[in-house]
Amino acid sequence: MSDAANPDTYFQSPLNKVRKDKFIMVLTVPKALKDISKGIDRLNSTILPNTLEFSVFGTIVPEVNIPEQAIRYSGQTLKVTGYSREPYQNLSVDFTIDNRFNNYWVIYKWLDLLNDSKQSFYDSKNLSNLNQYTEGTIEKSYQSDISIFGLDEYNKRVIEFRYTQAFPVKLDGIQYSYQDPDEVGSNFEFAYSQFSAHLVEQVETL
Repeated sequence: MSDAANPDTYFQSPLNKVRKDKFIMVLTVPKALKDISKGIDRLNSTILPNTLEFSVFGTIVPEVNIPEQAIRYSGQTLKVTGYSREPYQNLSVDFTIDNRFNNYWVIYKWLDLLNDSKQSFYDSKNLSNLNQYTEGTIEKSYQSDISIFGLDEYNKRVIEFRYTQAFPVKLDGIQYSYQDPDEVGSNFEFAYSQFSAHLVEQVETL
């Protein structure tokens, strides 16, 4: 339903609510992994980054916390803003491992970039071309942005939760069992520097 005076303005029923299963996560691999990001090749030296979008089933949008400060004044305590954000909790993502382990492989190779499983140091294969980075800017090669889009009842993107300068810090283990035929689920965590929210569909005003 729209306003006749402004057809771009939409009113919805107060009964319309956000559902927990209406979201999609979009992850862009960092610059250091671009060269091994392939669309069809499945090799130990390559990754298929798009596989993550189709298997994520749960995540958490963090709370935004700007704490107050208490100031004593004339026998009372007044509260004012502290003007500073608390560090965000890591982004936790639940996903189902596909039958070719392609989605698991993306996060594994990203973590292996940060610390090689054999050489035990950062980017042992020089995927990020370290010579092009000056001291203090190397993080640009292994960090990337992650977006989680909230969807409406028609699966249209209506809000974006953006995590900037993100990188993985943990990939859960896998527990096999002959007594459990269910799908194999796992979890990975990302650290990030900033979090912001953006409306995807904005009302245009004259």
